[in-house]
Amino acid sequence: MPTICHKGRKLKYEIHLTARRKTIALKVHRNGDIDVRAPKSVKATQLRQFVGKRADWLLDRQTYFADLARKFPPKEFKNGETFSALGRNYRLKIERRPGLSQPVCQPSGRSLQLLVNGHAGEELERDIQSSLKDWYSNLTEKKVRSVVSKHARALSVAPKTLKVVEQEKRWASCSRNGDIRCNWRLAMMPIPVLEYIVVHELCHLRTRDHSPRFWRIVKSVLPDYEKRRHWLKLNGGPLEGMFGA
Repeated sequence: MPTICHKGRKLKYEIHLTARRKTIALKVHRNGDIDVRAPKSVKATQLRQFVGKRADWLLDRQTYFADLARKFPPKEFKNGETFSALGRNYRLKIERRPGLSQPVCQPSGRSLQLLVNGHAGEELERDIQSSLKDWYSNLTEKKVRSVVSKHARALSVAPKTLKVVEQEKRWASCSRNGDIRCNWRLAMMPIPVLEYIVVHELCHLRTRDHSPRFWRIVKSVLPDYEKRRHWLKLNGGPLEGMFGA
């Protein structure tokens, strides 16, 4: 694996060459791994120079993710762990039910009851993660549709489609065709923050950019949107890594 040294630290990076790419791009993963994506025509020496010029940024990102992992370690999916949903905290309560065809996840008071079959080890953890993801996805879709129903008419917009999906880099997105896609993790947030994210995308149905006009439209719907946006900036990173992604 190619490596450069910068400020006493080694930066290893993996190269991915594709014919479709026209530019060089860098990505730092949450575990600190560095990917370099580039056109097939680019030489290794050019990539090394490109990485070297951006070494400070790469170190900053690695440090950021390392600090994040220390402060907010990924969940272990064990009894008693806390999971947040729409501003409420739930304690995970896992119960084994041998013969159960598929896991069942449901809130019960302040607990999040998760019924699983008799599996153990990695298979059990996969069942738990899958069930929790499905629960968050369903909760996200229900709340997102509620927000759209609440604000779309006032904005004189209507999404062409609305989907809850896995999105690695975004909380939500709006295509030029009017399709809105929302990250399934949105339900981990307090309702006002989820509402801000959805309204943000609805406003993009009025204007594509982030011009002053765009933010005036957002503010007309959510006068305190800056407060909600600030919460997202402070807390978005930990939520992204809750499942070790």
